[in-house]
Amino acid sequence: MSKIEIPEHLRFKLGPDMKMDVHWIDVKLSDGRTFSRLVVRGGRFITGRANDENGEAPLPFGSADIADIRRERNWPWKLFW
Repeated sequence: MSKIEIPEHLRFKLGPDMKMDVHWIDVKLSDGRTFSRLVVRGGRFITGRANDENGEAPLPFGSADIADIRRERNWPWKLFW
């Protein structure tokens, strides 16, 4: 399983735990790319996308690339970032 640790200074944005200690988040990278519907387990690690089997698959970025996170939303990015 791929595990990308969410930087400590951004973890508060996860908010309260969701069912079975799993969160779905959107991530903005420092280069401007965005990734939606990512799975977070244990309140700390991104493990893959929501559509991946068991929410686990490799992702094309690392912890140091993460600029911002937010709980999953269906609204356009430009309204928030």
